[in-house]
Amino acid sequence: MNLIQGNDECNSLQPELNTAAKSENPIGGFYDLKQKKVLTMKRLVLLLACLSLIAGSALSQEVVIPDFPVGVAGGAGNDFLKPYHNQLKAIADSLKADPMARAIITGGADGSRFAKNNDAINPALALGRAHFLRRYIIDEFGVDSSRLIIQSEDAKAKGGNYRYAKVRLDGKYSDLLARLEAIENQTPIEKHFTEIREVTNNHGELLGLRFGVGLSSSPYGGIPLVTGAVTWQNLVDIEGIFGYNFWNGTYRFENTDLDTRLRLIGGQVIVYPKEDLPVGILGGWIRIEEIAQRYYEYVRMSEGLMVGLRWSPLEYLSITGAYNPSKKRAVDDFKSETDYDQFLISVTVHKALGGAK
Repeated sequence: MNLIQGNDECNSLQPELNTAAKSENPIGGFYDLKQKKVLTMKRLVLLLACLSLIAGSALSQEVVIPDFPVGVAGGAGNDFLKPYHNQLKAIADSLKADPMARAIITGGADGSRFAKNNDAINPALALGRAHFLRRYIIDEFGVDSSRLIIQSEDAKAKGGNYRYAKVRLDGKYSDLLARLEAIENQTPIEKHFTEIREVTNNHGELLGLRFGVGLSSSPYGGIPLVTGAVTWQNLVDIEGIFGYNFWNGTYRFENTDLDTRLRLIGGQVIVYPKEDLPVGILGGWIRIEEIAQRYYEYVRMSEGLMVGLRWSPLEYLSITGAYNPSKKRAVDDFKSETDYDQFLISVTVHKALGGAK
């Protein structure tokens, strides 16, 4: 006879209840007391499960928290979840009221920025958002961590609806016996470590390197250059620049033609204010020298601030234009002068490595 009519989930447990009942029959007039105790507990748990299903069958609790900031998981801060506090508390209360229920927490990431060049970062962000919500529920409401199941989803589409964390109350017990048996078969120490390991927000995964070669203008002629940059989330670049030409120029000093070469050294920071706009704002410092090869001293020098824009029409190509008001001095000048009309243009091709690839 079915325990409860009209509830499919509960009726699906009936064969297991019958099996548990039959297993308690005496064998040869004697009982295995330990086995009887285990089977009795199973029956009790299954009965509680049925009662919980009846009490909560009309409830379908789910809380969805969208619009996580791009590239942010656990760093969003608890204030981000405050508007959903009461809804999350309702789920926590349901978990405490029903000892056999569990909650499934899902983190989601969209296809913004990272999916184009490094798909591995998106699942990490999705999982981090799920763990962020899980930690909030544990800390705020005292829910047992073993009652919270973590999973993630990775979307190629873009938008705040895909950057989310959600929690859903799961009151289905179709796999209850398998779950009970798995717990019984664990060694005592394993029973304390059934939850998924906490994933920390590893900012190192968002760092990358980029190396490039190119050509830059200068007050004294074109200079081949190499660049190296540390990047963060493809939004901030800290870049060093070095340039040197391998052909001789000429500078006349005291009726003597000196063979010269050009040297450039500098550094700059580029910030991309909008994720989907391949234009960054740069600021830095640069020094350009024309070096006499005989004496290895500069005969002309320009040094000063750079402020400008960088445009990256392709993943491997950048074009930079900068205003460069500089102090200038030549070997035969008594003092330096400031040139407020100087501009520099450079073109580089580059290769990205690591997290910000």
